[in-house]
Order: sequence, then C-alpha cells, then structure tokens
Amino acid sequence: MSRLAPPLTIDSYYELRLYQMIPGRMPDFHKLMSEDVPPLFSRNGIPAPLAFWEGYAGPLAPLYAYILHWRDLDDRMSAWKRFYADPDWIAKMGANYGGQQRVERSHVFILRPSPVWERFREADSREPVGGVHELRFHDVLNQDPNLAHQSLAEHDLPFLRARGARVLGVFATWFGTHMNQAVTVLAWPDAESCRQANFAHQIDPGLLEVRDGERRRYGRPLLRGTDIHILQPIGYGMARANLAPA
Repeated sequence: MSRLAPPLTIDSYYELRLYQMIPGRMPDFHKLMSEDVPPLFSRNGIPAPLAFWEGYAGPLAPLYAYILHWRDLDDRMSAWKRFYADPDWIAKMGANYGGQQRVERSHVFILRPSPVWERFREADSREPVGGVHELRFHDVLNQDPNLAHQSLAEHDLPFLRARGARVLGVFATWFGTHMNQAVTVLAWPDAESCRQANFAHQIDPGLLEVRDGERRRYGRPLLRGTDIHILQPIGYGMARANLAPA
C-alpha cells in the first residue's frame, strides 16, 4: 500500500510556558525560577531555559514566560514527571506559595521551528539581546498553514525588521490549546520603536494590499487575529540571538 505522504520526522521541539500572574506575586516567582528551580531542572533532565521574560503589556499581563528546547517529546514527558514528583520541588513550591494563589492561569505550547525561520537567523551570533521583546501569536489559514508562514516571511517580518526588529524565533504550534498559529519572537531597541513599527504595520498600504489579495484568493487573509505580548528580558536568563543556548 502506498503512503499518502512521506513520514514526518522532527528532531527539534520548543516548549513555551506562559504564566498569568496574580498581581503582587511576581517577585516570589522570580525567586523560585532564578534560585530554586535551576538545580531541580538539571537533576531531573529538563534543559536550561533559553530565555525568561516578564510581560507587562498584552492580554495575559502581568505575565511570566520562558521557553525550553527539546530534541525528544518522550524525554520531555519523562523529565516533567520526575520533576513534579521530586520532594524538593514539592517543598520549595509549597514554601514559595505561602498558602496563597500565585498564578491565575498557565498556558503551555509545544512548538516546532517554522520552515521560514532559517531566512532570519543571524550567522555566528549568540550574544544576549536586550531591549524590548515581543511575542506574537498569529492565527493562520487552517487549510494550509505553510502559506501563512510564507507570507509572514515575505511581507510582514521584512517590514518589521526594516524598522528595527531582530527576529529571535519563528515557530508553528505543534499541539496545545490553539492549533495552527504562527508564533514569532522579536526584539526591539526600545518600546517606542516597537510601538511605531506596529502602528505602521497596521496601516501600510502595501501590506493592506497583500491581505486584500489573500482575501480574494483564499476567502480570508492568511494572517489575522494577532495577539501581542510586550516582554522585558530577565537578566538571569536573557534571550540570545537565534534563541541560542547560553
């Protein structure tokens, strides 16, 4: 029997974890993640996060976020199982909570690298990237998500990069609560550069023409409904160029 499609092989996954914080509890979470968690991650086989952020604007603010890189999802499941059963984690989490709720809601996304990310990688660059970071979730055409990634790479990301953005990562959702989204992580020199570029992006005649053409061809734009989170990089785990490990 012939295959309908060649077997899919993916050897790289990213786990993005977002925590919608209770106001006033962020300092406790910083202490937990910067002091208590790293040795427990190492002991239980969880890789060191590639970046930590604090989100101060967006639909989930105040937000705490970090991202992990996995080569194997079976390893991920085993590592988290060991971590959550670790008596030291249970003790440290209980002490950190102090009998009060700390997180309003958590969101976990398993991502795979977008096929267009390679176009925006910075060669031989691994330095920490400061400034203001931006996490974007783009709803994409469900019928063929790759078309949306191509449009993102040909139109939207070059437009933003020309106005000061550095592309730290481009992903597709693999599984989670919102499937078939494109996810981008951008870095800006400052908040004003980010604000001006986003405003220009919304009203640019060329991009509006692109979206109109997509609507005529596919019945809707390939990219729409973007959620934007404005993030502050955290010093104890600042993102590096290309989201390279420290």
